[in-house]
Amino acid sequence: MAAAAVTLGAPVRSDRERLGADRDVTEKRKSETDVVRVRSYSVRMVPDTQPETSPQHLLQQWIGDLPYQLLLLEKVLRPADVPFDYSAKSLDALEARLLEQYDSAPEERTEFVESAMAYLGEVLLGIAGGAWGWNTRPVGDLPGQPVVWPDAELELSPVAPMLLISYALRVRTGSAFAEEIERLRQAVTARQHAVPGWEPVKEHTPHVDPGVRLPEDPALTAWLAERREALPAWAADAFEGAWRWNFHPDTLDWLEAVMRRRFATVEEFDASRDEPFVQGACWYMGEVIRRNKGAVWQYIPFDPDAEPGAPGSRESVWTEVPFVDQPDKRLGGAAIPLGCLRELLLEEEVDGRREDRLGDVLFWFRPSSYAHVGALLKRMGMVPREKVDSVLAEYAEFAHNELTPHEVPGALEEFGVAVSAHGDDVDYLEESYEGILERAAALTDGAVTITDVRLREDEEDGEVLEFARNGVLVTQQTEHQSDEYLDHLAIAEFIGHVDPDPGDDTRRFHLVDFVRLRDSNYDSYYVFATPEQATVLEKELGLELR
Repeated sequence: MAAAAVTLGAPVRSDRERLGADRDVTEKRKSETDVVRVRSYSVRMVPDTQPETSPQHLLQQWIGDLPYQLLLLEKVLRPADVPFDYSAKSLDALEARLLEQYDSAPEERTEFVESAMAYLGEVLLGIAGGAWGWNTRPVGDLPGQPVVWPDAELELSPVAPMLLISYALRVRTGSAFAEEIERLRQAVTARQHAVPGWEPVKEHTPHVDPGVRLPEDPALTAWLAERREALPAWAADAFEGAWRWNFHPDTLDWLEAVMRRRFATVEEFDASRDEPFVQGACWYMGEVIRRNKGAVWQYIPFDPDAEPGAPGSRESVWTEVPFVDQPDKRLGGAAIPLGCLRELLLEEEVDGRREDRLGDVLFWFRPSSYAHVGALLKRMGMVPREKVDSVLAEYAEFAHNELTPHEVPGALEEFGVAVSAHGDDVDYLEESYEGILERAAALTDGAVTITDVRLREDEEDGEVLEFARNGVLVTQQTEHQSDEYLDHLAIAEFIGHVDPDPGDDTRRFHLVDFVRLRDSNYDSYYVFATPEQATVLEKELGLELR
């Protein structure tokens, strides 16, 4: 694949930076070491013909700043005990924090209020639908303020987040946000009684709300296949032994060390950017992000009709270069591995050390969660809405919490599309095998029944597991080092007998491979999916299905 035709810059580009270049804004970014860095980016908000004080320009400017304001609140300003899941309940903690901030320094208070306005507005839109608007009435020295327009069918007046925050700070009851939420919910309920089945519709907030991934370009497909095939040789060369290429986040430290050892200057790197070693490093870094955070590979081909600076143009760093992205996650991250690697050679040491590590890029990617997995399964039609809602209600307290790689297949099991085999000790082998087979058969909607499960001794084959599949006897050799641990190789072989007959149902059980972190379990997971569904789960959840 051809490398990007332009010089790559920062390793992680903000959502605002993707819009082009028209005005400078200052963006604070926080690394894993809690160091806040300031960078200047350029953004095209509205056409140049719009006056800077026009309502349209001011609204677009506010919407363009929303990703920054939300990330600032989440990554820098928000205390750990304030949830950031866009739920109505999270506003209680946010309001309490605003009341605590009331006596802080004016500059600090203003910064927090602006970010709180963005978050408050997005939560209100999630409840009442609608979109952001602009009220032109001056507020002090400001030429108006952003407002939330609920879904037009509710026939409600707009809500100004800044005025709602001012009211909350004035009355200091701690319940001002909750009262507004209740008012909106009552309006929604009344509309639903009048029009059964009606739901408020939220207009898409650019670069904040989840979007749709790009169609996979043939050039990207070929590049990914080439790099995957070349992995063993590349890893042996890069890591001086294949044991280190397990996609663990810490292996990015090894990759960084190798890059610094191989290239002393940016010029040396640029001269080798199309060589197998650099391209392999790009793929490996992207795979670490994808497998640990649930991102997807994307590629934007050159478009001669693209506006200058827009994705697809020659001026854009996103054109004709593989990058990893999270389009299906709210405020998802994005990074160009080639740019990340190049920037390693641009950084200067401060007090004898470098401020950033290559692995810091993971900080900007949003991990998967029960809510994200449920939304994906519902969108794919693998799980009905009622099932998704019931699981999320059961795990409401941590539905938006981070899932580590080994917890993602566990979430799939909770949503009813996977089964697991315990990796630790079990009480009874036969009963454990029986449970795995019966749970797997239950996912086939009656296409397969499993009965008469028995683990017995055989003179020739040792321990044999036998069971009846739709009345037909099946036998499977097993080998146990202990009477407390399952034979996972045997499970991988006999689980295929629970697949429905191919002519009736294309779904089958896929063994899940995932990055094993230090605290991960040793359970085996099998996802029940069609080949097409398995491909989507692989790409969007960072899994490998075999």
